[in-house]
Amino acid sequence: MKDIENGTKLAIIDMGSNSIRLLLGTFTNGEWHNEPKTLWTTRLGKRTTEGLLSDESISASLTALGEIKSVIEAYGATAVHGFATSAVREAPNGQEFMVEAAKVCPMEWSILSGDEEAIWGFKGALVDQLPSGKHYATIDIGGGSTELALGSKDGVYWSKSYPVGAVRFQHISEDGPQRVWEETQFMWDPMPIKGEFDEFVAIGGTATSLAAIDLGLTEYDGTKVQHHKMTRERVEGLVMDLRYMSREERLEVPGLPAGRADIIVVGAEILTSFMDAYEVPHVFVSDKDGMEALQQELL
Repeated sequence: MKDIENGTKLAIIDMGSNSIRLLLGTFTNGEWHNEPKTLWTTRLGKRTTEGLLSDESISASLTALGEIKSVIEAYGATAVHGFATSAVREAPNGQEFMVEAAKVCPMEWSILSGDEEAIWGFKGALVDQLPSGKHYATIDIGGGSTELALGSKDGVYWSKSYPVGAVRFQHISEDGPQRVWEETQFMWDPMPIKGEFDEFVAIGGTATSLAAIDLGLTEYDGTKVQHHKMTRERVEGLVMDLRYMSREERLEVPGLPAGRADIIVVGAEILTSFMDAYEVPHVFVSDKDGMEALQQELL
């Protein structure tokens, strides 16, 4: 996609381990003007004992993609790009799923490596801050994996993808408080910061949901979530509040999506482990991520 014309409408689909997300945007006067992201919870990350994408998750995802196709057509997007992350890249039938996905919802698609996922997330989250010349780090806690990236306006010079996610570690969290923290605390690699450092930025559904809960949002608003500051103490407080709630009680919590009610504690415990390992007192949450990075790549 080159020489994008004024008025071009674009759809980007992110097929993750917990949900499939859709970003719609129109290119006007040299920049993208985006609609709020929408998502469908399909749990691609809950695979069979053989590591395959399950029939149930495939069916739910293809149904969601059928609905997404209708939304895209109603919006009038003339280009559709999709990418898949850990659930699909790790599954032996991941490629087969993507072929079927593109039949249901025609798109140009790719399966991102862990490093690509980390780099795209970094670029999308920090596009407005990188001109400062300072160095930043991102953490992207997904359903199946967690990506870290470190870099500056000159690019990402260190990244790492860990097989740790809110869906993947759900059974560990059910073993009791601190189990996820104990499993992950000593796995984080040293972060080789090479210049003047500014902020740690958290992206992905865990981070944005925690921010929405902290803000008490009855309806998700990415503009309010963007740059919201979450301290280590506050994240731990939310973990303690949410862990001992029933699912019904969690569904009443403002800001907590129904599709994340059973895994929000897991994701938050991964975040506290990261913050403790690197002695991070707070993170800033970004509503922008790899989807926005793909938009910029297309330019």
